[in-house]
Amino acid sequence: MKRATSHTGTLALLLVSPLGLAQTPADPPTATPELAPLVVTGTRTPTDTFFAPLIVDVIDRHDPTLGTASRIEDILANQPGLHVTGQGRRNGQTLSLRGFDKNGVLVRLDGVRQDINTGHLGNFFLDPALLREVQIARGALSSLYGSNAMGGVISFETVDAEDLLRPGESRGARLSLRGATASDELGATLSLFGKRDLADGSSLDGLLALGRSESGDIRRAGGQTTPEDASLNSLLAKGGWQLNDSHRLFASWQHYAEDAAQPPNPQQLVLEGELRDRDTTSDNLQLGHRWTPAPATQLDSRLTLSRQQIEEPGAERTLERLGVQSDGYHRLEHGWLSQTLAFGAEASRATQRPGGTASGFPEADIDSVALYLDDTLTVGRHLDQGGIGEFDLGLGARHDSYRAEDSQGRESDRSRLSPRLRLAWHPSSNLMLYTGYAEAFRAPTLSELYADERHFGGFCMGPFVCVPDNFWVPNPDLKPETSKSWESGLAWRFGDWGLRASYFDTRAEDFIDTEVDLFAGTTRAINVSRARLWGYDARLDWSPAGGPVTAFLGLAEVSGHDRDSGEPLGSLTSLEALTGLDYHLAGPDLTLGWRGRFARSFDKRGEDEALPGYGLHDVQLAWQLSPLLSASLKLRNVADKEWHRPDGNLGDGRSLLANVSLQW
Repeated sequence: MKRATSHTGTLALLLVSPLGLAQTPADPPTATPELAPLVVTGTRTPTDTFFAPLIVDVIDRHDPTLGTASRIEDILANQPGLHVTGQGRRNGQTLSLRGFDKNGVLVRLDGVRQDINTGHLGNFFLDPALLREVQIARGALSSLYGSNAMGGVISFETVDAEDLLRPGESRGARLSLRGATASDELGATLSLFGKRDLADGSSLDGLLALGRSESGDIRRAGGQTTPEDASLNSLLAKGGWQLNDSHRLFASWQHYAEDAAQPPNPQQLVLEGELRDRDTTSDNLQLGHRWTPAPATQLDSRLTLSRQQIEEPGAERTLERLGVQSDGYHRLEHGWLSQTLAFGAEASRATQRPGGTASGFPEADIDSVALYLDDTLTVGRHLDQGGIGEFDLGLGARHDSYRAEDSQGRESDRSRLSPRLRLAWHPSSNLMLYTGYAEAFRAPTLSELYADERHFGGFCMGPFVCVPDNFWVPNPDLKPETSKSWESGLAWRFGDWGLRASYFDTRAEDFIDTEVDLFAGTTRAINVSRARLWGYDARLDWSPAGGPVTAFLGLAEVSGHDRDSGEPLGSLTSLEALTGLDYHLAGPDLTLGWRGRFARSFDKRGEDEALPGYGLHDVQLAWQLSPLLSASLKLRNVADKEWHRPDGNLGDGRSLLANVSLQW
């Protein structure tokens, strides 16, 4: 296979001088003492992620995990209970979380759903170099996000101009060079950004980032390689006009274009047959308005267009989604009682168009409409204030309806109500105990409803035993998967320590499975299983104030079985642990870190041979050499230990990932 040995530089042109951001007076620090600035994926409101009533993990661009990443596996591989399937290829990577595969985990990019579904290819495509932050919210969240949010929601947010501008700056540029030895990858991203105040008191800000990378064969654990020859071009253009303190207009375009020569199934390790040329393109555009009439009130409305296209010799698959959505939150004070409302509405039309000999990707459309409201009531006083504790009662629901139709007029029309109830008790400001119930669902994909092309060709298993060509059989009566989940947990800060933990128990109905009848020559999607999934997540961190050392430990385990047969079912996970230690050699400017990834042996779906346990070690360095120059290094799987993910895929091998950034 060709090895990537050179890098083609990226060029950008942007007039940053006319850009600006209004220097408006800051709000008084006491205006919203209850609310933190971060809008949390699992609540859709600004809150402290530590005391959110679910397990939320946040990875920002200052973390070497994100700073050095060239693909999604590099970002999420260290998350306990969250797995990236595939063999390291960008367009073959999908996610599993809390027992649900890619169709039960919702992926959002700047608030826009990413869910193309076709064969063994991935269902989302993005360049990590353009990201500001990743939020991983675990649990049943259909009451806020609708279909697919059964195991959780992964939200990717791209960088803004204000993330890169330093205090007092009005313009700037940043050049980031990166590389990864396991994929022979070299890449660069050039970002130009600026801000400008206008005479009428409004302001403009904008960012343009262009990136390119080239990579070769991918080295997996134990030294095995899998073939690939790929180049990636990416673009991010964002801008905003701050009309006044209350109103902001914004627009963005995120573009991803990968040209790769890889196996027909990008999730394969060993090449079977010839490499296939595959072009993968993803575009996400949005135009929006943000209204902030008060510090604790915000409403975002946006028009979005996303387009994902996969082209191969003789075959093409395109998914376009046009949508409009409005999401907001509002805080109300009633003296002894306060309310935090999250609310929104969405409508979209997704159009799926095949070309050439594309199989399992029928021509069809689906229209979706949704409304949701979530209300959290807070009352009481902490024990040290003479009360019996502060109580939060959360009540929420979302109504989704969808209507799908294929080119032959076959229709599927269904609706679903997803309620959510939760109760939290805060005996003090440092301790929270919570429990809750939620229902979730995922609508069948258009492929599951309407595919009717040839699945695979016939073959002979012996001189007298042959099977015919196999064809997909449509099933427009397919019901959505549904689940009912209970989750209980705690969040506790004591001294320099912090502990978050939760236990969940999920009963799922109408799992969508694929039924293949070799001798009848048919394949179709059917509702077959009733499942029970249960497990836990825990996070422990130690951050002494002013100390040079910080540490953490994360644990997760997911078990499950078919409630009728007792057989293992779902994307299960053995006991996994991630632990880390960071030593700040020169304050925040130089940090040396170690990460350990450990897992117990795993009986994969009841098979005779169990997957062995493993212990992996990573080391990383984050160094701010000067105000202009920074570097991040990460050495993954130092011992190059061979290990497997729960689905049986070979894990990542030893790799040195590096990022050097110069900003001026």
